[in-house]
Amino acid sequence: MNRLLGSVLAVALLAAAPAARAGGFSTTNVQLLQGYGFDNILDANFGSPEGFDDGLKTTLTLNHFSTWEHGDSFFFADLTRGDITSFAGEKSKYTSSYVEWHPRLFLNSFAGQKAPLFGFIRNWGLAGEVNQGAGFHAYLGGLGLDLQVPGFAVLGLNVFYRYDNFNEHGWQVSPYWTVPFAVGPVPFVFTGFIDVNGLHDKVADENGYEIWAQPELLVDVLAPFGGKAGKLHAGVEWWFHMQSIGEFDETSSVPQVMVQWTVF
Repeated sequence: MNRLLGSVLAVALLAAAPAARAGGFSTTNVQLLQGYGFDNILDANFGSPEGFDDGLKTTLTLNHFSTWEHGDSFFFADLTRGDITSFAGEKSKYTSSYVEWHPRLFLNSFAGQKAPLFGFIRNWGLAGEVNQGAGFHAYLGGLGLDLQVPGFAVLGLNVFYRYDNFNEHGWQVSPYWTVPFAVGPVPFVFTGFIDVNGLHDKVADENGYEIWAQPELLVDVLAPFGGKAGKLHAGVEWWFHMQSIGEFDETSSVPQVMVQWTVF
């Protein structure tokens, strides 16, 4: 089954690839994040079995988003480092990487839809996702929506069938948003995502759920001083993770100082 899903996702990735077509849009940014409070948190995203010394974790992220005539594609890669102390008391340097790719194919473009469906569904179609980290991989396929709602520059929802190497067959729901606003002459942006997915303990035969969320509140640093708007942002990202399955409940909530440079 996972081979079939991999084949379907490969087709979706190839379909989303020609982002450079006429009329397409692309943007790339680099983010530097300094996290505090990771001393007692299992870094499940990167496979770290220990917390970070003094709670400090540094992450460099590359984001790329592009559109084309019939869809869009989002890709990011995280490089993480920090000092760790093992349960045996041994200190060492920790580095790791994690990548995701989110291609989508909009069926409404093939159907000739001109106005938003039902007045608020701007795009609808097929969505895929590939996740790869240290000792972890997941393949997702399902449906994606872009919504048109006043006040939101971006608002969407992806609903997936999910296969990963821990829980095998499952599900995931992923809303995301971007809200620009201003306080006097200072532009801000509130953006982020929430991933909610199912968990399954094969030994105890118990089901549960997991929530990842990373909302960001950023200020446009240059615009108030006459600089180029949208080029340099700074602010805070909130790293939130919750797991609940059987008798196990774990919640982590950590702030990260963030600087974002939009390359183009």
